[in-house]
Amino acid sequence: MKERKISIFASIWSQNLGDELILKNEINLLKKEFWENTKFFVFTYDKKDLFFKEKNVFYKEYFPIWFSKPWNIFRNIKNFFVLIFTIIFSDFIVIWWGGIIFDKENQSTRNPLDLWNFRTKLFRFFCKKIYFFRVWIDIKQEENLKKLKNIFKKSYKITVRDQNSKNILDFINIESKIEKDPVFYDDGEKIFLKDFCLKKVKSTDFSVSDLKNLDYDFSWKTVWIWFRSGYLVKKSNLSKRMEEWKIREMIIFLQKSWAKVVLLPHSFHKTDILANDFEFLKQFLNSDVEIAENMQEVYDFYKNKKMDLCISMRLHSMILSQVYEINYIWVSYSLKTEEALKVIF
Repeated sequence: MKERKISIFASIWSQNLGDELILKNEINLLKKEFWENTKFFVFTYDKKDLFFKEKNVFYKEYFPIWFSKPWNIFRNIKNFFVLIFTIIFSDFIVIWWGGIIFDKENQSTRNPLDLWNFRTKLFRFFCKKIYFFRVWIDIKQEENLKKLKNIFKKSYKITVRDQNSKNILDFINIESKIEKDPVFYDDGEKIFLKDFCLKKVKSTDFSVSDLKNLDYDFSWKTVWIWFRSGYLVKKSNLSKRMEEWKIREMIIFLQKSWAKVVLLPHSFHKTDILANDFEFLKQFLNSDVEIAENMQEVYDFYKNKKMDLCISMRLHSMILSQVYEINYIWVSYSLKTEEALKVIF
């Protein structure tokens, strides 16, 4: 059989555990779909801090890379030719969902539609088959639908992660199929017979009373907490202080209930402080509260079931809790999280 070469355009430069695990499981799923010895060329903005390493997986730097900085001109010239030659010798171009196709998100000022419009035109110029792999789409502005159609037109295959994404593509007459988020396969192809979610609550409604009213004995349990900055309270001049107090109140209650509290950052973003869970959560450290300090440590806690309960609003925290059969409280802050978790059963 002819050796296949697949180029993957992904979001794995931001030191985010969920994105790294999507890549890991995506490659395993693509191996089953194509061939075990397929070669993968993964484009990223950061080739130094790689979480997933494996034979036949090679990392390439994106073009453009920090185009606004003049001293990157020669680096970008090199990256442009690497991009072109990698595309030419690839059998498939795979694009997956992380931070790709949306109008606006609380913790981002980017609108990536123009960039993906350019890239997909380039792929089609070289007559490459484009495979959209379980993408997430969130388009709120009608003027962006034309750009969206240009991105997805004449694709080899389109799979989406949730019903909302499919509805958007249906509206512009683009055919797609719903498939589960790849992280659901982190422990193999499991059939989920039990829902490990103890409670679901909207993020701005969540408070310590939800823990007090929960039929759960916290005594001597290890409880992991993860919250994103800016989502636990409604926007106001005092929202930051209110959010911090809300979290401190929960930690105090858990400690008084004889639980061990560990803070669970999933993102260690180097440049975007708003997206960096570690920097946000470390302010709640004290002599009795611990924090996981890197992605591998966080991942090991899930795989080795070192926690009894996870309280989180991060999508892949909840998916990993379900996969590794850990009780969790689902603090919902967005439609994308709710839609992705509907496919558990």
